[in-house]
Amino acid sequence: MTAVPSRALGAPAAPPLGLRLASVAAAAHPASTPRTLGWRFPALPPALAEAVAAEWGLRIVEDAEAIDPRTLPAFAALHAHARSEQVVRALARRTNLVLPAAPALVIGDGPVAETIATTLGRGGTRVVRAVGDAVVRLRAELAGIRHVPALPPWPPADLVIASGEGHPRLDPTTLSGVAIDASPDGSGLQVATGESVRPGVRHIAAQTWVVESPGPFESGNAASAHPTRIADLLVTLSLLRAESENTADADALLAGLVLA
Repeated sequence: MTAVPSRALGAPAAPPLGLRLASVAAAAHPASTPRTLGWRFPALPPALAEAVAAEWGLRIVEDAEAIDPRTLPAFAALHAHARSEQVVRALARRTNLVLPAAPALVIGDGPVAETIATTLGRGGTRVVRAVGDAVVRLRAELAGIRHVPALPPWPPADLVIASGEGHPRLDPTTLSGVAIDASPDGSGLQVATGESVRPGVRHIAAQTWVVESPGPFESGNAASAHPTRIADLLVTLSLLRAESENTADADALLAGLVLA
């Protein structure tokens, strides 16, 4: 049973654990009764979930049968940018590679793959996208990004980023280079064991290393108690959905809040 909020929603207070956008949403769209909402998305860390429940009477749970928020246009776009930043930072921090000097293969059809490819390309990395969808290939072509079919064999690359969008889990032992799973739920790469060569990096085959993927709610600073932008976005969308009862309307309100 979700606890009743400790005070009226929107009362002046610091956002719980740094959820700034969610705090704005809660103040603008107050709810009077506790709610439980499920998403087909990884669950919030327990401490953050409890803080949200105590502050706003909203319990957010992982539900395999619920709506995937990544199917909603605004959330998908915002999530892609936040996730791209997480993954690129993890690659740089955990490998000490100079990313612009490392050719990269980005596998996947969706917004996360597209945003990562764009981010790396703007930084000077030579990017090749492996995509199966004809429209996505067209967008890559128009953006001047080299693209290849979604199935191997793929061109050699120093970096391999699997987004989990539009492709099955890939066996990393069949890849060559430094690989990372950019999906938030482990749907990009199969789990593989190997020798740890440095924190967050395992050597799993002759020419293959796997970088530990950051969780969707993992802060850039492991010692920080503040949540990521993805946590803020998910809580904000949940607050708006609890108030509006319409997921599409909640997604549109999310876009408006970010633009405001």
